[in-house]
Amino acid sequence: MTPRARTAGFTMVELVVVMILVGVLAAIGIPRLMGDKGMQAAVFGDQVVSGLRRAQKIATGHRRVVCATVGTQAVILRLNACDATGLAIGGVDDGDFATTDSALTATPAVTLYFQPDGRITSDAAGTTAVTAAIAIAGASGGQTTTVRTINVEGSTGYVE
Repeated sequence: MTPRARTAGFTMVELVVVMILVGVLAAIGIPRLMGDKGMQAAVFGDQVVSGLRRAQKIATGHRRVVCATVGTQAVILRLNACDATGLAIGGVDDGDFATTDSALTATPAVTLYFQPDGRITSDAAGTTAVTAAIAIAGASGGQTTTVRTINVEGSTGYVE
């Protein structure tokens, strides 16, 4: 008997493994290539919530009014006033609760005053409690999609 000559080619197992790898890479890579901002928008939403909760803890802990300006791409915290006359909070930079991605937005832009008693108001005097919904949106595939909505209940101080 003569030995059989080995034929060139791939086995079925090798072809299946390659197809699985190509499928996994496509599932991960295509959304990133298409500009899907879902994950980045979720992270930015977490940063906005973190900034608002930090403002509330500083206000109640230091018994001072903390102003949180929620802009389209950042949350900026100041003591007593929102403009340049407001004192910068030690250990908190303006870029701590922000995104540099121009496709991510927080709307509407709103100014919140965290009172020492835990309430959230629309003015520094604390006369009007705020109830607001802040939408975090990201552009993907040419359209803007709301990824997360942050609810603020001023009378109880609830931020989620």
